[in-house]
Amino acid sequence: MFRIQSTFRLACCAMLLASALPMMISAQDAKDDLTALSLESLMSTKVTSVSRHQEELRKTAAAIYVITQEDIQRSGATDVADLLRMVPGIEVAQINSNLWAVAARGFNGQYSNKLLVLVDGRTVYDPLFSGVYWNLQNLILQDIDRIEVIRGPGATAWGANAVNGVISITTKRASVTQGGLLVADSGSGRPAEGSARFGGALGDDAFYRAFGRQTTRDSLPTGSGTDGGDSWNLTNGGFRLDWDRSKSDSFTVEGNSYRGVMGNRQNVLTSMSPVTFETAGLSGNTGADILGRWTHSFENSSTLTVQGYYDIARRTGFEKYDVRTVDLDLQYGFKAGGRNDVMLGFGRRDYTYNLSNTVSLGLTPPSGHVNVTSGFIQDEISLINKKLYLNVGTKVEADTLAGNNLQPSAHLSWLPDNRHSAWISASHAVRTPNPSERGAYFNSGTFPAGSLPGLVNIYGQPDARSESLNAYEAGYRYQAGRKLWLDLTAFYNVYGHLSTDQTGAPYFEAVPAPHLVLPLYVGNGMKGQTYGAEAAASYKVNSALTLKGSYSFLRLSLHGYNGTVSSEGAEGQSPRHQVSFGSSLNLPKSFNVAGNAYFVGSLPNFNTPAYTRVDTNIGWKGLENVELQIVGQNLLGSHPEFGDTISPANMVTRSIFGRVIWRF
Repeated sequence: MFRIQSTFRLACCAMLLASALPMMISAQDAKDDLTALSLESLMSTKVTSVSRHQEELRKTAAAIYVITQEDIQRSGATDVADLLRMVPGIEVAQINSNLWAVAARGFNGQYSNKLLVLVDGRTVYDPLFSGVYWNLQNLILQDIDRIEVIRGPGATAWGANAVNGVISITTKRASVTQGGLLVADSGSGRPAEGSARFGGALGDDAFYRAFGRQTTRDSLPTGSGTDGGDSWNLTNGGFRLDWDRSKSDSFTVEGNSYRGVMGNRQNVLTSMSPVTFETAGLSGNTGADILGRWTHSFENSSTLTVQGYYDIARRTGFEKYDVRTVDLDLQYGFKAGGRNDVMLGFGRRDYTYNLSNTVSLGLTPPSGHVNVTSGFIQDEISLINKKLYLNVGTKVEADTLAGNNLQPSAHLSWLPDNRHSAWISASHAVRTPNPSERGAYFNSGTFPAGSLPGLVNIYGQPDARSESLNAYEAGYRYQAGRKLWLDLTAFYNVYGHLSTDQTGAPYFEAVPAPHLVLPLYVGNGMKGQTYGAEAAASYKVNSALTLKGSYSFLRLSLHGYNGTVSSEGAEGQSPRHQVSFGSSLNLPKSFNVAGNAYFVGSLPNFNTPAYTRVDTNIGWKGLENVELQIVGQNLLGSHPEFGDTISPANMVTRSIFGRVIWRF
C-alpha cells in the first residue's frame, strides 16, 4: 500500500510540475481554442438528458457531468469507456483487451445492469443479459459533440434500468462535420487502426456524413505473463443525414453497422460424455441499426419529437444468439401558464430474441418476444422566477416480462444568484429482470465430487422480479468568477430485491453421463443501502492552462433477507475511494500537453490492489489541417483493474502510440 501511495504522489508531482510550466513560458494566443472559453460559458452548456429538454447545466437538479469535445481531444483516449474515467462517481475497469466493466455508484461488473447507455437517443443496453458491450460502441470520437453522464436515477425520463445512472452520447450534427477527416493510430498494443469520415451538403438545408472505423488490438498478458487470448478486431461504418426543412421542422436519419471478432480464454463445457472443457476461443459480433427522428416546433413554443429505430445484434461462438429491437418514442413539450413547463411522452419497445442452446448455456424457452409500453409526464414549476424550480413527474411502464412499474421523482433546484446553485431530489427506479434471469442455465465451473464429476450450474427462475431503488440526493455548485467551478454531491440509496445466486442442495444426474450438480438459483435475496459523496472542480489558471480534479467516496452495506445470502461479492467489486487529477496546457509553437492521473481503490472481492494510472497526450498543430499526437496510456506500468467474473481478467499494460489527424 505504501508503494502505491508513493507512486501516486510521484505521479501527481509530475503532473503539477507540468502544470507550472506556463509560469515560466509565455503562452500563445488561444482565443480561437476551446480552452479559452470561460468556465461560465461551459456551465451554460445546454443539456437534455436529465429532463429530456434543453436546460442550462447549472439549473439541473441532478448530479450531471458533461464530457466536452475539448475533453475528448485532450484525453488521447481511443475508446468511449476510457473517456468515462474522468467522471466522478463512475467506475471504469478494463477486464481484458476487449471488455470493460463500467458502473455508477457501485455494483460494477462485466454486465453492469443498473446503468443505461444511449447513443443519439438509441439505447445500447442489451436486453437479453442486461449490460453494455463497450467494445461495440466504436464511435469516431472526433464526431462526438458531448457525453452527458448522470449519476443517480434517470428512470422518470428514460424508464427501467436507468437506476444508478444514465450515459447519453450525442454526436455532432452533419452540418458541422463537413469535409474530410482521417485519423490513424499506431503503436504498442494497436498495430494499426484508424477512422475516416466525409461530410457534404445536399442543397442549402440538408447535410450528410459517411464514416468508417477500423479497430485492431493485441492480446493483453495474464497475471503469469502468458498470452491472454483476448485480441480483437472490429470494423464499423455508417452515415448521418440532417435536414432542416424549415424553421419549424427538422429531420435526422442515421445508421450504423459493424462486424468484428474477439478472443476469450474462458473455459466452457463442451461435452458431458466425457466431461470436457475447452477454451471459448473466438466469437463474432455483427449488427446494424437505423434511426429516424422528426422534430416540429409550434407557434406557441411547444415542440413535438417523434423518434423510431430498428436494431439487430448477432453474436456467434460460445454465446450464439440474436436480438432484434423496434422502438418508437413520442415526446411533446409545452408551457402551461407562466410557471409550468410540461413534458409528456409515450413509448413502445418490442424485442425478439433467439439463443442456440448448448450443453453449457441455454434458455428455456430458447426464443421469445417482449414488449414494453410506457408513458411519462414531467412538470417543471417555477416557484420563484429564475430562483426556485420544482420538477415532478413519473414514468409508467407495462412490461410483458416484468409486469407494471411506476417510477416517480421530485427535484428541487435553487439558484440564489449567478454563482451559486443547490438542489435536492428523491426518486424511485427499478431494474427489470431479463430473459436469462427467468429461464437460463449456465455451467459456471466444477467442484470436487469424489469419483464423479461435479458441475456448478446457474439456473434462472420464472419468479425473478424487478430490483428497486429509492434514492435521495443533494448537490451544490459554485462558480467563482470565470475561473473556478466546484460541484459537490451526496447521495443515499436504499435497494430492495437485489439479484442474487442462491446455493441449493447438490443432486445427482445420470443423463447424458453420471455427475453431481451444485445448483445456484437466481433470486432476489439481497437488500441494503449505499451512500457516498462526489466532488469535482475545475480551475482555469489562464487562457493556456486548465486544471481539473475529482474525488469519489462510496460505501455499500448489503445483506440477505434471510441471512443466508453473502453480500461480500457485490460490496467488494467497487472501489471505496477514487481520485482523479488532470491538466491541459497550451504551449508556444502550436504545442499542447494534457495529462490525467487516476487513483482507484482496491477491490477486495478479487484481491485486486489499488492502482494509479497516468495517461498523457502531447499534440502539435503546426501544419495546416494536420495534427500530430503522441499518446501514452497507463504509463506507470502493468496492473489488473478487475477480477475474474464471467470472463477472465488480464493485466492492463502500458501503451504508447502515435496519432495523425488530417482534416480536409
